[in-house]
Amino acid sequence: MKNRIISLLYALMLLTAAACAEGGETVIQLSEDAITVGGEAITQDTARSVYLALETQTHEDVPEKLKTLENRVVVIAGAGTYRISGTAQDTQIAVRADETDDVRIILDGVNITCRTAPAIAILSAHDPRIAGKYGVTIELAAGSENAITGSHTKAPDDDDLEYDGAIGSQVSLGFEGSGSLTVDADNEGIEVAHGHLTINGGVFTIAACDDPLNVSEDGIGTLTVNDGYVYSYVKPLDGGEGDGIDSNGYIVFNGGTVINLAHPSSQDGGIDSDMGSTINGGVIIGAGNMYDPIEESSAQLFMMLEFAEATNKLVVVTDENDVPVFAYDFPHDYMYIAFSTPDLKEGRYHVYLGGEIEGTAINGMYSDITSYVPGERMQHGEGNAQMRRQAPMPDMSDMPQAPDGMNGRMKDIMAYQQALEAVDLNELLKDVDLNALLKALDLNALLSAYDISELLSKEQIDKFFGDIDVKAMQEINRGFFRGFGGDFGGGFGPRSLQSSSDTATDVFSLSKDSTGFTNVQAVK
Repeated sequence: MKNRIISLLYALMLLTAAACAEGGETVIQLSEDAITVGGEAITQDTARSVYLALETQTHEDVPEKLKTLENRVVVIAGAGTYRISGTAQDTQIAVRADETDDVRIILDGVNITCRTAPAIAILSAHDPRIAGKYGVTIELAAGSENAITGSHTKAPDDDDLEYDGAIGSQVSLGFEGSGSLTVDADNEGIEVAHGHLTINGGVFTIAACDDPLNVSEDGIGTLTVNDGYVYSYVKPLDGGEGDGIDSNGYIVFNGGTVINLAHPSSQDGGIDSDMGSTINGGVIIGAGNMYDPIEESSAQLFMMLEFAEATNKLVVVTDENDVPVFAYDFPHDYMYIAFSTPDLKEGRYHVYLGGEIEGTAINGMYSDITSYVPGERMQHGEGNAQMRRQAPMPDMSDMPQAPDGMNGRMKDIMAYQQALEAVDLNELLKDVDLNALLKALDLNALLSAYDISELLSKEQIDKFFGDIDVKAMQEINRGFFRGFGGDFGGGFGPRSLQSSSDTATDVFSLSKDSTGFTNVQAVK
């Protein structure tokens, strides 16, 4: 009788374990020697919900010594929750689920290195295609420390999928949890090629050779941060480039702490989106060398500082009583610095460089400031620093002709830029009936991609631009010279930060209608 009871209990345990495996989590354990799924060695049986594939993932950027390297690819092929732990090199986690499958990956103490491809590649799964929603979740387990070191892949053909990030997805992706994740990328950090990226929690440190965070579906993808802590920066490599955070669609900050540092020597922005960046909450910092506007409709106030000379010093913003409301010690030289905190209210502020500060500093950002002895007091206005710093037009007579004819037209492009900078809008529009003009035009289209030929008469165009082919220059200008601040940063295009004051002043009066301060420099 006793043996029968033991046998029944054992059978019950097996049934319970099977039920848990089917309806609960699937545990994947990684190591250099073996990979187990549910305690058993992983197989190459493609009928399983998790199986092993061996793939050589190579492209022109892969070093010669790694061209024939074979990666172990752990393929997740079905809906469910998968808890992954352990350390493995030349290993990839790949999701190849059906379009109706929701997949949750719990990173619980992983250290994955993939030298020739993304360490996590999401090829297919359910995608609601709604901003802020996602069918694939990466959860950072409470108390866990996780590290991803990854490469990227390039599509050999137009129909093939390309992955630019160490974590790359072809569908909408969301991050949750309270653990930490460190990403070290040889190209982009976390990239969603199609759909949306949402961060609802976690502690992130993302170092990349291009954009650390990127949503790349043109005009559609939305990068949303609701909570968590994100420190994203572009590695300061010679000849490098990259925005601190980037979206070819929209960026929305609703909460959390997000620090975004662009490449220090490229013409990139700390916060860059093609369709608009909105700050509704959180502590947000962006630093770079290009002006990218933040939406005036943002629910939370923000401040944009354009320095006359790039700076890597401690930047402290105080209220009118010189009590600090923001302090950040920037690691590299930047020209444009944007920030927003819940403590930022409409009012009068002062800006300082340097000084003596005491408080808690994490990744350059100070909190719990107990004392501050002001450094160099700054002023703003009296021009636009972006305009001031542009060098005279170089001699391009010896420039070689590019196959597409671009280099051969550079002289005209620079002349077009200088003509824009010389435009006096009062003089230009003095004979224009603005009421009739604005009534007849679609202002959204005008501000996003204006056409001078629709705005001015031929005589006015000839007067200000001479024999320059304005239409041709505008077509080249759109998208090609984003590094000059949109339409060449000449104070005339939609991406130009307008002069904040006709005269220099050390009072930074912040309001919903006044958020950008230009030509910031030491008080003279």
